[in-house]
Amino acid sequence: MSRTLLALMVPEAEPLVGDLRARLDPAAQRGLGAHITLVYPFVDSDAIDAGTVERLRAVARACDPPSFRLDSVRTFPSTVWLRPAPGGAIVALAASLEAAFPERPRDDRAFPDYVPHLSVARNVRGDRPVIVTTLEDRLHASGPIHCTCRDVHVMERAARAWRSLLSIPLGQP
Repeated sequence: MSRTLLALMVPEAEPLVGDLRARLDPAAQRGLGAHITLVYPFVDSDAIDAGTVERLRAVARACDPPSFRLDSVRTFPSTVWLRPAPGGAIVALAASLEAAFPERPRDDRAFPDYVPHLSVARNVRGDRPVIVTTLEDRLHASGPIHCTCRDVHVMERAARAWRSLLSIPLGQP
């Protein structure tokens, strides 16, 4: 039994942030690629059955693949992240997934509003200004990263690494 999450994988971001995430994001160190978390925690891996998959498919069918650009650097108190804009479709998808699974476990941390974001550095405090400047310089040099996420991924955190359990296409019957 392992904890899972629902995510949009964002491989387009890897050239810009992969090396920073490898050093500064514990999830990346456990093999989780650049992503935007939709729901965490989701359900324990042993609770994913045909009914769970069908509910995921029903939500995914009703949502078009979100297109966005990663265009600015933002921060939470101990996290540096990239903002997806526009983010409305991602927020709507996350809300639909949460509504479809009211029985899912809840995290002890309470956040008043879901904020879609691609974490680059987590658990940072003192180095945060340097990381922000580095990321802003990279983003300025490359320009916004254009992305379209076509699937919702169910990711499992096993003993030492994250792995993909399944991928569910968005907007397809």
